[in-house]
Amino acid sequence: MTVRPALTPATAGFPASDAWWLAQVYNPLNYLYGQLPIEVYKQSDFTTVTTTFASDAELQCTLAANSTYRVEFYLHYMALDAARLKTQWLVPSGASGNRSAVGPDQGQILSATSSGGQGRFGVHAFNTACIYGTRDSTTNQCFAMEEAVVTTGASGGTLALQAAQQTANATASKIAIGSYMRVKLLS
Repeated sequence: MTVRPALTPATAGFPASDAWWLAQVYNPLNYLYGQLPIEVYKQSDFTTVTTTFASDAELQCTLAANSTYRVEFYLHYMALDAARLKTQWLVPSGASGNRSAVGPDQGQILSATSSGGQGRFGVHAFNTACIYGTRDSTTNQCFAMEEAVVTTGASGGTLALQAAQQTANATASKIAIGSYMRVKLLS
C-alpha cells in the first residue's frame, strides 16, 4: 500500500525557516508533489478459489477524505471457464462515482492464439460484480481494464480491487504478476 509521507522541516533535515516551502512541495493539491500519481504493479499472483470477494493486497492504496481521484486498473488474469473471475471495488465509506469495465464478456472462451470474442463495456457501481470471460486456461492470460473517478466524502480510507471466482472451483482463478494500478489526485 502506498501512503504519502507526512514531513516537517525537522524530519526532512531542513531548518525550520524552510517550513513554508516544504508545506507547498508536500501539499497533496500542489503540482510539485500532489499531482504525481500513485502507481503499483503486481509482483505476485493473487489467487482465489472461492466466490467470496477478497481485496488484492497489492492493488490498493489509501484515499484522503473530501478528494477526487482518477483510478485505473489494468488486469492480466487467468481462470477456467467453469470458475471465471469476477471483480468489484472496495472504496471508502461515502465515496461516490461509477466504474467502467472493459474485457471479455462472461461466457466467452477466447482461444489460446486469438483475442477475439465478445466484450463487456459497462458502467457499474463500485460494489457491482463484473464477471469476465476467460481463455479456459490456468496459464493463458486475458486482459481487462477498469477505471473510474472516485470522490471521497468526509471519510478517507482504503481503495482496493477485490476479486473472486464466479463459481467455486478447486483450480484457482488468478490476477497475475504485472497487473497495474494508477491513482491520480484530481482535487
